[in-house]
Amino acid sequence: MLKVEWRAVENGLDVVQGIYAQGVACGIKKDKKDLAVLYSDPPAKAWGVFTQNLFQAAPVIVTREHLSRASTIQVLVANSGVANACTGERGIQDAREVAREAALIFNVPDPCWVSVASTGVIGEFLPVEKIKQGLREARSLLPNQSSGHNAALAIMTTDTMPKERAVEIETPQGVVHIAGIAKGAGMIKPNMATMLAFIATDADLEISLLRSLLVGAVEQSFNRITVDGDTSTNDMVLFMSNGASSTPLIDEGSSVVSVFKEALFWLTRELAKDIVRDAEGATKFVTVEVRGARSKEDARLCAYAIAESPLVKTAFFGEDPNWGRILAAAGRCGARFFPQEVELEINGQLFVERGIATDVPREALEKIMKNRELHVLLNLGSGNASFQVWTCDFSFDYVKINSHYS
Repeated sequence: MLKVEWRAVENGLDVVQGIYAQGVACGIKKDKKDLAVLYSDPPAKAWGVFTQNLFQAAPVIVTREHLSRASTIQVLVANSGVANACTGERGIQDAREVAREAALIFNVPDPCWVSVASTGVIGEFLPVEKIKQGLREARSLLPNQSSGHNAALAIMTTDTMPKERAVEIETPQGVVHIAGIAKGAGMIKPNMATMLAFIATDADLEISLLRSLLVGAVEQSFNRITVDGDTSTNDMVLFMSNGASSTPLIDEGSSVVSVFKEALFWLTRELAKDIVRDAEGATKFVTVEVRGARSKEDARLCAYAIAESPLVKTAFFGEDPNWGRILAAAGRCGARFFPQEVELEINGQLFVERGIATDVPREALEKIMKNRELHVLLNLGSGNASFQVWTCDFSFDYVKINSHYS
């Protein structure tokens, strides 16, 4: 049997055959790109995972409706600066109008083949005419002047850097690619998901496999991050498969499924981590890992209680080895365990053993807390279940950014 291998590559969405992307400035934001367009030729099979916030933004409602009818994306339109959330029936009609205009401009046979996404300030209406002009500009550049990087820039809000990842998979039948862009820096809490992410592959995936891979990928990546515990109104992850590589259909019985899954899961994890590393005002990237829980749910409760505790997060920012805050968060989370069995490590150094402090000098603990990346490992000593979350600290800048966001 020929070996199937994958590797990370550069150039983001531009490596995916048949996917053409561009980002333009249509005037929503001052002097910045604010409209991203992805165009697939041929049309792509597609599915999405969306926010569970009850205040679902108009683009979430419209895109869910379109995918439920067609499971196809040929054009994806995403604007930044205005969320088109809490805008009532007008917001929904505006989102549909953008989809209809994109279908006309890109000669898409069915507006349901157009997905729309928005990110920005809640409560403001879409500047539809500006977006239409931006769509015409993007069409003039595509497919000949494609730039996934520009698309990644156009969906940024408080992000300080674009988030792009790509992989290449060598199969016995040929090479296929997976690539994605994402945005997110604040209002981040997985419930699904907490940001925007658009992933495309030139492999030909059977639609039920595409859906199951997307759900699995989101669960182990975007649903494992938290910046501030807030789930947005606009979150979505879309996954597109256009088969432009001309390689055989990949279904559940295909020999390349396991490697494709591994590559996809790596890509979504890295995009998720990129979001946390770029979190608003963050100075620390923190992995919170809980082991030894009685159940996965107990481990999850404990991990999120630690990762979302303002007292824990401010201690990380202050580089304060105040491990009592971590234990206190674990103790109130609702998980069942025996405190006298608990051990706590940070970056491999044992802080707590059998529920009490070790005799490690404070100076040594303070030195560990100065690291840019911290790995908090809490062993509850009560079972075999585990869970891992990625988070960050709370800094002065987080408060500054969010105190005058609108």
